[in-house]
Amino acid sequence: MASITSAGVGSGLDVATLVSQLVAAERQAPAARLSTAQTKAQTQLSAFGTFRSALASLQDAAKALRDGGTATLKASTSETGYANVVTTTGAAAGDYRLEVVQLAKAHKLASGTFASSSTTVGEGTLTIGVGDKSFEVQIDSEHSTLAGIRDAINDASGNKGVRASLLNTAGGVRLTLTSTTTGADGALTVQHGDGETALDALVYDPLGSSTLSQVDPAQDAKIRLDGYDFESSDNIFEDAVAGLTITATKAEEGKQINVSIGRDGTAAKAAIDNFVNRYNALNATVATLGRYNASTQDSGPLLGDSTLRSLSQQLRAVLSSGVDSGSYKQLSQIGISFSTDGSLKTDATKLSAALDSDPTAVSKLLGKDGLGSKVFDLAAPFLASDGRIQARQDAANARLKEISKQQSALDDRMSRVQSRYQTQFGALDTLIAQLKTTSSYLTQQLANLPSSSS
Repeated sequence: MASITSAGVGSGLDVATLVSQLVAAERQAPAARLSTAQTKAQTQLSAFGTFRSALASLQDAAKALRDGGTATLKASTSETGYANVVTTTGAAAGDYRLEVVQLAKAHKLASGTFASSSTTVGEGTLTIGVGDKSFEVQIDSEHSTLAGIRDAINDASGNKGVRASLLNTAGGVRLTLTSTTTGADGALTVQHGDGETALDALVYDPLGSSTLSQVDPAQDAKIRLDGYDFESSDNIFEDAVAGLTITATKAEEGKQINVSIGRDGTAAKAAIDNFVNRYNALNATVATLGRYNASTQDSGPLLGDSTLRSLSQQLRAVLSSGVDSGSYKQLSQIGISFSTDGSLKTDATKLSAALDSDPTAVSKLLGKDGLGSKVFDLAAPFLASDGRIQARQDAANARLKEISKQQSALDDRMSRVQSRYQTQFGALDTLIAQLKTTSSYLTQQLANLPSSSS
């Protein structure tokens, strides 16, 4: 068989180029059809991904409305600086009188004065208690100075939450011990071993003798709410009122401030605006994916798709349906209406007035028994893992797999076609070579024949 990479020996034809051109011509039409089908399937797959994303975004916004996005409460105080109050799950509207009696403090002790940080105090064992826990600190000759004792305490492997420091005062250097736990649960005690009198200067027993003095007591925070007392070890009160977290920041016994829990109109409007914006984004996505321009013949990848058409129709029907009771039964009553292109538009003034006038009715229109819940439920079967959008994406993926198989089959067929052409042109080249040989032989024989005389 003649090689397709060189010209035919007998014919002089460029067999390689000729075979390549014939194969390319035979491949062109089916390859173009498969490429077009592949591009279409890939575009549709991507389009359904875009559609899913926009719908999921709308469903998230609808969920926020369903779960009380328009009924959010916020806390406010008559004076700032005394406490930070925030609402959590379970909060209810109401008013309270708050008094911050005292703030939580960490227990702090201080020794008497020493000449310097290098002054030798002594050796032995210190047992330091922190609340109901304790640990031992071994004071050896290398740590017998005031600075050494500080380091031994801070570096103790069993340290339960004590920070030792040196305080330089006008009268000398003092060793201070501070609990890292605020409140009564962080109270400190310091004892030394029996007979270790060298460490007598570092003893604190609130029920006995002490050489360390108390700088700050181990004190719980205390607030008074509507006349009732509550205590906390860390200035944070989460259980005084259901749904409220109160963080005390400044104490002034006898000073009362008012705490009011009411509707958060700003948060409610933000939740509604978010829903409108995400609906409009979905509406624009559907319009782009399903577009058709008669004058330019331009069309979207999902033109005529029943899934897009069905969702659009159902969404508009739901948002036009409203609710059966309440001051506001339709979106238009709170300033939300449809534009000619199917998008939603908001009359901000009318919406704010509705939220101020009857926030409960707005919540009912958009909440768990209203449009937020309806839109969320409508989107669910479209977005489910076995839902309508997934079915369309699965179909597109199946088409892509089938096209890939057809492309592989085309490659195999073209390989066989190339081999066939190669064989055929090889045989032709051999035949031409044989004919040339025969022609040369006959020419030679004729030339050797005797010429005839007249």
